[in-house]
Amino acid sequence: MIVESREKAARSEGQGPRRRRAGKSTSAASPVTLTGRGGIAVIFVLSLVGALIGWSFLPGLIFVLACVLAALATKPAALPGLAVAPPVAYFLAMSTGSVVHTLGDRNFLQSLAVDLPLKLGGSAAWLFGGTALALAIAFKRGLLQAWRALNTEAAAFRLTQDRTTEEDPVRWDES
Repeated sequence: MIVESREKAARSEGQGPRRRRAGKSTSAASPVTLTGRGGIAVIFVLSLVGALIGWSFLPGLIFVLACVLAALATKPAALPGLAVAPPVAYFLAMSTGSVVHTLGDRNFLQSLAVDLPLKLGGSAAWLFGGTALALAIAFKRGLLQAWRALNTEAAAFRLTQDRTTEEDPVRWDES
């Protein structure tokens, strides 16, 4: 009895033996896991496909779906990078799509100067909606914890850099 109660106490404190079935994980993770760069690439590529198709609402709808897909499939530790990237990826995809669409025009720069702002302005609601949806999913999946971990790593790096500067025996600024 005493041995059993000690084993229970040790397991509750995280010191006891952990049993895990081989091949099965306890968390419900998605079958495909992306890095932060992979999630951004998914948003860019799918948005570019939508921009090249160019129907009225399709680029925006594809962007929203790409944001949801990327936010669901990206590793939780890589969510801070993904949280800020959708607007930039969408802008680059729409810019590339506009360049491709206006390549054959006689006045290339004039056509591009008219086409790109019209496309971006017409899809602003989709841009805000997709970005907000990606942020909501990222918050649900642990964005705040990832930001805290990133902040802790950055603080540790700064502390290490300060120590090496203080412990440096050679002072170049002194005569």
